Amino acid sequence: MNINQVRVLAVDADPSGEGHLRSKLEKIQDIEIVGIAHSQRMALNLVESTQPEFLLVDLMLPGYRSVDLISQVSGSYPDISILALSPGDVPHDRVMMAIRSGALGFITRDTEQGEAAEAIQQVRLGEYWLPLEDTYTMLGEAAGDLTITARERWSRVGQVALGLIPLTGLIAGITALLWREYWGQIGVRVVDLGVDPTTRMIDLLSLFLFIVGILGPILFVRSWVESIGKWIEKDYPSTAAWVYKAQQYHLGRLVFNQLVARGLMALLVVTVLVLLTNIIPLIMRMFLGPVVSLILLANLLDLDQELPNALQLPHLDSRRVIVFLGVVVFIFLFVIGTEVWLLGPDLRTDGLHGLLIPEALGFSAKPVNLIDLDGKLEPLGALYLGGNADLYVLYDVCTESLRFVPVGSSRLEFVDQVICP
Repeated sequence: MNINQVRVLAVDADPSGEGHLRSKLEKIQDIEIVGIAHSQRMALNLVESTQPEFLLVDLMLPGYRSVDLISQVSGSYPDISILALSPGDVPHDRVMMAIRSGALGFITRDTEQGEAAEAIQQVRLGEYWLPLEDTYTMLGEAAGDLTITARERWSRVGQVALGLIPLTGLIAGITALLWREYWGQIGVRVVDLGVDPTTRMIDLLSLFLFIVGILGPILFVRSWVESIGKWIEKDYPSTAAWVYKAQQYHLGRLVFNQLVARGLMALLVVTVLVLLTNIIPLIMRMFLGPVVSLILLANLLDLDQELPNALQLPHLDSRRVIVFLGVVVFIFLFVIGTEVWLLGPDLRTDGLHGLLIPEALGFSAKPVNLIDLDGKLEPLGALYLGGNADLYVLYDVCTESLRFVPVGSSRLEFVDQVICP
């Protein structure tokens, strides 16, 4: 079934490609091209002056002007049929927003002439046109965004929960300051990275709990050493007598000194916990920090008898616990502050390096190849720092420069390491 001379207005984001698009459309029978626009304003003027029946809109106008154009035309001129024109690598976000705004489907720039003619005919009759293979790929890519949306919902729940914790505002202020100062040294603003404040706070708190879990058991070393001594005196009196006799000599006093024993025990405890953390990191992170923190809190509040027997340890002096936590907080902030203000971002070809900062605040810099969708530029190796709906924020580690790349113009391919020319 053919249509009779459909008056088509095309919108092409790339003025240099006008000849190719016009030539492709002119080969389709019963098509009258009433104009080709290169901007939203130019398109709206031509819609009013030429009164087309069909609008073919390139989705790659800067920002989301293509979607705005579709929305305006579908709202003001409901008789005009609208079809979106996509690059070969379909930007699923723009296609879905275009359809929501009034487009009845999409074709890609490399669509064959016969298929393009069929699409125009079907859309002109008020039917949808969604290429099966491209639509399937697009939905697969969109699934990732839906997952992110679900995470954002949980993030809001997390924000409410964190709001109930005392000093949350202070923690949020500290993390925001660290983010701003850290990335600001290479010219990046926090708003450019699309950072979730809840995630920043959770990362900081979880790492702090983890460090408390590693160092907290040191508080119990004195009690453990004393318990071992009593056990030896009770069950192995001959060994206890030998130790007592050895302490009469200078070397014996040095070897069997209580401070030395506590130091060796502390070193052993920390070494074992660090090894376990490297072997089973997730379990140790989720279990060790919260459990030790709970025991310390119970000791401070004289509630340690309320804990299960397996978690009850000799009672600690509250002053020792407070001093210990104060020292941990000081060391924690000192190390992070040194990394932020003195060292700055340590960006290498394989990503971001650092002692605490990358893990404490969720900082990342993933090696990628930036692929130009139009194929006009060679792939660029860089570190992906983050981004928002419009821009990718990239750091060119080879030239030590920052790049802001429009989302719709390129795609990212994650790699193991940036290769500098």
